[in-house]
Amino acid sequence: GSASEASGKWKLPKCMSMYPQGVRLVGDTWNTVHGERFLLTLIEIAKLRHEIDPDRVYVAGFSMGGTGSMHMAGRFPDLFAGAIPAHGVLMASPHSKLKTPDLVESIQNGILPNLRNVPVYFYTGLEDGNCEPGTFMYAWHRIRELQEGDAGGYGDIRFKAWPGLAHAFPPGEPGTGLKWIGTKTRDPYPEKIVWEYAAHPFPYPDDEDKVERIQQEWFYWLQCVLPKDGMYVIATRKGNEFDLDDVSPAFPDDFAILLNPEMIDVTKDVVVRYAGKEVYRGKPVPDVATILETLDARLDRRLLFDRRVRIPEPE
Repeated sequence: GSASEASGKWKLPKCMSMYPQGVRLVGDTWNTVHGERFLLTLIEIAKLRHEIDPDRVYVAGFSMGGTGSMHMAGRFPDLFAGAIPAHGVLMASPHSKLKTPDLVESIQNGILPNLRNVPVYFYTGLEDGNCEPGTFMYAWHRIRELQEGDAGGYGDIRFKAWPGLAHAFPPGEPGTGLKWIGTKTRDPYPEKIVWEYAAHPFPYPDDEDKVERIQQEWFYWLQCVLPKDGMYVIATRKGNEFDLDDVSPAFPDDFAILLNPEMIDVTKDVVVRYAGKEVYRGKPVPDVATILETLDARLDRRLLFDRRVRIPEPE
């Protein structure tokens, strides 16, 4: 809610800070269409007008801001070097305000699996009656499951549920979390990425929303022009070799791998495999269209690519 309150607490030395006030103060302000677009616009302004380091962009907040920072980090993990969601909730069924994790039937897709490469420092209070702790505790259980099934993945995520704490900062916070996260930098080209796509995350647009959600075409070094709701992709890279280990439930149209000289040896062939079968081998050439499209997509000089390999639907 209050931007002035946030500006007094969330300060990171030698960093530019933005403290947006919610456009419409509804319960899920930063998860809404207008809230999400507002935050993405602010990030682009910071990149264009203030020439910030795109590898050191952090998203953090308390309460409504804790809900929104978890949402943004999961929806757009390639934009952030880290996140501090404090005393928030996740969109869930039967609803988001649940006291214990066993009451959570399901949670918003397109958030948690995408955090594989993002440092996250999140916490809540077990006596919080405003943003009850059940969904954050459920999220931590799910993250632990993801850690167990993915060596090296989700390894920089920390969580604590504070006994006896209501809707307030625990001792030392947010300073301790800010100090921790300030040491983190983004890896724009992770060796492994997990992309779970939600086309229409909750809350849905209402009559006052004049625009739709931005449909995510870009994810780190992957592109999918028309991603389908529920799409799940696991992709890895090592040198000039790229593997699409899982693309489900169906291989999407116009799927591509984005490349630049920081990622590959441009003098050697690039090899792409899908489910272990080679689907491309060659030397992709730079093209202006890829440069312009990837720059326009995120206004991010570190997510700028000069060549791509389009992957046809496997036979």
